[in-house]
Amino acid sequence: MTQHTPITGTAPQPGAHYVDTLLRDVLGNAHRAKAAAAGQDCTLAFPLDQVLAAAEHAVTAPEHALGPGDTETAPRLWWIKGDGTFLMSNGIHHHTPNTRDANGRWHHIAYADTWGPGTDPSPLLGRNDLHTTLDLTHPAPDPAPDPAPDSDTGSAPDTDSDSQSLIDLLRTAAADGATRLLLHITHNQEGIQLTMTTN
Repeated sequence: MTQHTPITGTAPQPGAHYVDTLLRDVLGNAHRAKAAAAGQDCTLAFPLDQVLAAAEHAVTAPEHALGPGDTETAPRLWWIKGDGTFLMSNGIHHHTPNTRDANGRWHHIAYADTWGPGTDPSPLLGRNDLHTTLDLTHPAPDPAPDPAPDSDTGSAPDTDSDSQSLIDLLRTAAADGATRLLLHITHNQEGIQLTMTTN
């Protein structure tokens, strides 16, 4: 199982006009609301092939939209809760603009298992819509090592000092046969903490 470092989500701030319009279309006008911390701690499972396709779309895009609170453009996935909950590319390809498919769904989106369009994940994730940015290309900081010694050797466990970026973790997991990206969500007073694993 591959683990990605926790990311703390904060209350979204209004972003660029393009993103504002895109999010309003995806989420409705409630996209500016602060994320509620009233949700439950849970794990969401996303189809890894769809997440990787959205991530590759973002990485290969010549331009990137800014999300709420972003100050610099970079390849990112957006985790959004509104009509269902999903991961979405922030990539802008002018030859293939962000449009809907024949079924009216956005391209480059991976919905969480059982939380597709027409579902309301509010009982699980809180009442308000949310938007959290997941950076794809910068290495994540290593999680703090477990201070407890190893029960067999009596020494502290080894930690890997080489952090990988999220895109590298997704690619490696897919190559190793993983089929799901698991997004572990913990609510606290500061907002939410996300930890990602694959299986």
